[in-house]
Amino acid sequence: MDSSSLESRFSSILPRIEFVDVQDLYSYNEDLACKYSLIDYRVQEGDRIAIFKLGWQYVKDYVLFEWVPKFPEENLVVFNKFSLPNSTIEIYQFCFISGENNVLGASEPFQFCDRPRHNLSLFSSIPVQKKNICLTDSTLLMNESSLPSVDVDAMDKNKEIARLKDENELLRNTLKVIVMQKQPKNYDPDIQKIKERIFDLQTMVNSQQSQIKELQMQIIQCNEEQKQLQKEKMNLQIACDNLKTKLDNYETNIHSAVDIEIGELESIPPFPFAK
Repeated sequence: MDSSSLESRFSSILPRIEFVDVQDLYSYNEDLACKYSLIDYRVQEGDRIAIFKLGWQYVKDYVLFEWVPKFPEENLVVFNKFSLPNSTIEIYQFCFISGENNVLGASEPFQFCDRPRHNLSLFSSIPVQKKNICLTDSTLLMNESSLPSVDVDAMDKNKEIARLKDENELLRNTLKVIVMQKQPKNYDPDIQKIKERIFDLQTMVNSQQSQIKELQMQIIQCNEEQKQLQKEKMNLQIACDNLKTKLDNYETNIHSAVDIEIGELESIPPFPFAK
């Protein structure tokens, strides 16, 4: 598996959760306690821990899940034994899924079996008689009669689990490298500058709005003054018209009076001059 395929597979995973004390085998006849630790993460509404079959592709492919308590006394969820899968062939893993359906952590693979927890060891203790053991410098030989029968399938599964654990560890290390390479830049200083710029612009806008309101008041006042001046102009125009009318009447009366006086003078007989 090359690094490009690993990157494409885990580029969307944010390592915020680590699963603790994950065992190779769990009994489906007992409740399963899943422990986890948080890495710079606070549990949110909708977070859950799901059990997936190894090799899953979509979040909806979960086998079962339990909601993660928002304020737990300890970082632990318990899967009820009655809901656990009873397949002893499939290989599973825990995954922490956020409320936004992002994968925040994945566990090492494990399997289920029907044996109780204290019998989960692949090999039970083997009582061996001293007389049946022959020690050499490089080999410990056992009499076949003292060695109990071992389930070949269980041995193969144990090897498969070991191989998957190694692959999982490789994937974890690759994921850490990818995440470190893609660590987001700290934008806090830029955000602070933007906030300060927004504050300055808002202050400028408020000042301009105040100036606009002041200009609007001045325009209203000028309009009122203009109306008053127009009214005074109209009154003055009326007064001028009245004065002009009076002046015309006065001139007419003057001309009439002058004509009358001239007419009276023409009717007086000429004054006799001495010869």
